[in-house]
Amino acid sequence: MRRFVLPAGVTTDERRFNRGAWLTLAVACGWSLVVIAFSLYVYRFPADAWQYGSADTRQGAFTAEINLSGAPSVLEAGDRVVAIAGQQLAPDGIPPFPPDLQVGQTVRYTIERGQQTLDVDVPLLQLGPLALWRSLVGQLRLDPRDLIVSLAALLAVAFAFLLRPGNLGARYLMLIFGYYFASAWFSFTVSSLYQSTFPVGVQTITQMIGLSWGWFFFATLILLPLAFPVIKAPLRRFPRLLPALLYGIAFVVCLVGSYQAVVTGTALSPAVFVLFILYLLLTVIAIFGSLIHNWRTLVEPAARAQLRWLTLGMGIGLAVPFLVMIGVLVSGGDFGSADIDWVLWLILLLPVCIAIAITRYRLFDIDVIIRKTLVYTALTVLLALVYFGSVVLLQRLFSTLTGVQQSPLAIV
Repeated sequence: MRRFVLPAGVTTDERRFNRGAWLTLAVACGWSLVVIAFSLYVYRFPADAWQYGSADTRQGAFTAEINLSGAPSVLEAGDRVVAIAGQQLAPDGIPPFPPDLQVGQTVRYTIERGQQTLDVDVPLLQLGPLALWRSLVGQLRLDPRDLIVSLAALLAVAFAFLLRPGNLGARYLMLIFGYYFASAWFSFTVSSLYQSTFPVGVQTITQMIGLSWGWFFFATLILLPLAFPVIKAPLRRFPRLLPALLYGIAFVVCLVGSYQAVVTGTALSPAVFVLFILYLLLTVIAIFGSLIHNWRTLVEPAARAQLRWLTLGMGIGLAVPFLVMIGVLVSGGDFGSADIDWVLWLILLLPVCIAIAITRYRLFDIDVIIRKTLVYTALTVLLALVYFGSVVLLQRLFSTLTGVQQSPLAIV
């Protein structure tokens, strides 16, 4: 006889903060604090005091975006650094800086400014805490989308977590979007054109922060569907071992790969990429497997309503952006393109829908939303068919009267 499992969130202590809830809050907030502290530490090393975009590094160039010093500079926003000390920048290669850089030293850059190619001597500076503020302000001016989405998502998730700190799904959701917020707001302050000149330990930590999408984000995303709306057997039987293995194995593989890449000056080990692919597959299996199993086994009305919210959030807020990004990656496009800007706003549906499911606020409104969505979708399709049919009819009438053939697509 199958044992009935209560939905996550029906526990008697879900409104109470215990050690697990406090640990979750510490880790979620700790991501931002650690990245900020590490950024301030990195600012101590000699650098040109500019923040660069990463979109064209594959072509062997760095585009200057934000002046972190606030002082006049020989560089301008939009300058593309194509060579350093007379050596061309290689695609995805290590910038060829002279050894033992010092504050006050100058480095010869070859830059592209508009239609001109210039050689400029760039002085090296040591930045202070205000550089972090200038970085944030500059990023808000350049591309506020990611910052707004991550902040709004964190607020929705924090609301659900504070109301249900004992809910395991709320905890994993808080970890995911606490990390997403830190990554969107502060991770770009860690990256630097001068990263290869830092001490080995600092370079390794920088690499680990960049790889944390694999060893932390996807590891947590695997656990989320196993924890909500019901706790699945693997997580129920091994509540500590399973998370420890998911986080621990990925962390060790990324750490060894990062250190090896820094010391040898080579690319990351293939084991790191295999790990990322494996965790991506596990994420897909965990999400689809849990959703399918829940739809087949859950019978309680409240639990099924939670499941509908979860399905809506993961379907539109996670699957659609993920598929679009995969398409962009395969086609060699740019994630920052305005053509896919609307897709990233859909990410907000994931935390909002799951937060509603966790808090049970207006839980059964999901049925109304689904009905209206289906109705409006059907009306949109019907109107599109009527419009296209009218165009075809008018085209045929026009052809009959004039004897000129014209494509209906041209009329549209």
